[in-house]
Amino acid sequence: MHQAIISLGSNLGNRLELLQRALTLIEKEGVKIKTLSSIYETPAWGFNGSPFYNACALIETSKSPKGLLSGFFKIEEKLGRFRNSINGYSSRQIDLDLLFYEDNIVSLKDLKIPHPRLHLRNFVLVPLVEIAPQWYHPVLKKTSLELLLKSPDKDILEKLPFKKWRPPIFDSFSYIIIEGNIGVGKTTLAQKIASDYKLPFLKESFAENPYLEKFYNDPVSYSLPVEQFFLKDRMKQTNTFWNQNKDKTVSDFNIQKSLIFARKNLNDVDFKAYKLEFNKIYPNCKLPDLMVYLHNDIETLKGHIKKRGRYFEQNIKNEYLEQIELGYKQFVKSDLPYPVISIHTKNLNFETNEADYQALLRIIFNASF
Repeated sequence: MHQAIISLGSNLGNRLELLQRALTLIEKEGVKIKTLSSIYETPAWGFNGSPFYNACALIETSKSPKGLLSGFFKIEEKLGRFRNSINGYSSRQIDLDLLFYEDNIVSLKDLKIPHPRLHLRNFVLVPLVEIAPQWYHPVLKKTSLELLLKSPDKDILEKLPFKKWRPPIFDSFSYIIIEGNIGVGKTTLAQKIASDYKLPFLKESFAENPYLEKFYNDPVSYSLPVEQFFLKDRMKQTNTFWNQNKDKTVSDFNIQKSLIFARKNLNDVDFKAYKLEFNKIYPNCKLPDLMVYLHNDIETLKGHIKKRGRYFEQNIKNEYLEQIELGYKQFVKSDLPYPVISIHTKNLNFETNEADYQALLRIIFNASF
């Protein structure tokens, strides 16, 4: 894998959304965004035009420099920009440039690395220094910070809050459900999204189930009452919420999860009766516009369960988690009336790492186009 630094800019249309879509499309090409700068609003450089939004990103890729650049041109075209041979600068929906590729020096007619004018432009240097102040320019023999200090450009940039990168996922989806196995982080993610987008949070009230602790101690005796309570309570919660809220929300449970857990916990006779009960009430339940299925390896789930410290969960067996995971995988592959995104969260610390959190949001955002 190779490290490179790219720049992104836009001064036409919805600048923020175009940058967000560009990042999402770059990641779809198998490029990993390692570090992302803040967005800076900057004057048009070299011509009279509307202000730009500009940013830089440190990426990791297996692509060659030419392969990267070719992919960038295709993304630009997809977002409405068509390059031409006319000299000079002009407004554009999106501008993607390759600034550095490792410490390579390339001088071809259609590809020059490092970018030959990056040291003259504050709209490149300022976000570059934010993410890689010590990146060394192999031609000019200076770090990016040294280049900024010597820059002839006197333009003043306005730094936008980093949270501006959060994509408008609720423009396309009004009801998003985060689902997954015990300990995968669905409540943590759903609550974080609800807080950041200032939306009501439809949170499962699992602690109100009077049979839950008893079930973990004696699953044979309490499997049916625990599942019956969950089914009725999930239905009640969902209907009550939507009777009071008419706009947008995110939730940490899908009422259809009831069948996943019931199939595992109930014997065949009880499950048959339970499914009949489910089929009677399910048609009256509001469906999501999108479900995000989080999954991880069992040992990581066990670590999360131990860390959150619910004493009645501490003796959950690996086999139980594996069977629940299998139930989820079969469920998301079934013919559902809404789209499902599957995200492996092994290397995503979305709780405390803003870059990982935004990478996950971009995956959700990608489902909108």
